[in-house]
Amino acid sequence: MKTILITGVSRRLGLFLTESFLLNDENIKVIALTRKTNNTLIKLKKLGHLQIIETDYSNIESLSQVVEKIKSQNKTIDLLVHNASRFEKDELHSDDLWSYYDSLYQVHMKMPAYLNENLFKLLKNKERPGCIVHITDISVENPYPEFTLYCSTKAGLENMTKSYAKKFSPYVRVNSILPGPIQFLPSHTFAEKEKINNQTLLAVEPGFLPILKGIQFIFDNQFVTGSSIKIDGGRSITKL
Repeated sequence: MKTILITGVSRRLGLFLTESFLLNDENIKVIALTRKTNNTLIKLKKLGHLQIIETDYSNIESLSQVVEKIKSQNKTIDLLVHNASRFEKDELHSDDLWSYYDSLYQVHMKMPAYLNENLFKLLKNKERPGCIVHITDISVENPYPEFTLYCSTKAGLENMTKSYAKKFSPYVRVNSILPGPIQFLPSHTFAEKEKINNQTLLAVEPGFLPILKGIQFIFDNQFVTGSSIKIDGGRSITKL
């Protein structure tokens, strides 16, 4: 049985990945890290082997307990997907800029580093190299000015991909996926959707499936490490 650990699973991409892995293969166990369990996540337990663990991403004691729990209940981890994220405009935090930036740093950089380091032995599989995937963003190369803080910490995670690929080689492969706008939020207006689509070579809203396929490609191809794969419909090469 393969074991997959995913962070940030309560909604959107994380929830989709959790459900998809459980549906696609009955021989997969998903360890789902979340700030708070919801009914949608609980219902997924009916689909297969799902372990839900609540944690505070910004609290070292909470994360330490999570690591010990994972170690005590799992001999190996085949795939670790760092999906947990926070995405908000800087202007919304003009009064709490310091604490907001710190929260982004915690979830986008400190937590991934902590889990990578402390779960390395479980990922170091004798049969095949373990696999880590960092979900970053195409904005790490061309930042959005209204999301300066978000972009800078995602850029840090992108750099961490290369660093850990070197550090963990040849025992664990580390890669990243850089998504573009793939699934609009309910708050997006028609005009905002049109603007984004006009800036994308493949002007469609593909949903989360292309990200799942990207993760599967990375996991299956054991000669890929230190790579950054853009899944953005060509938006990153257009002039924003």
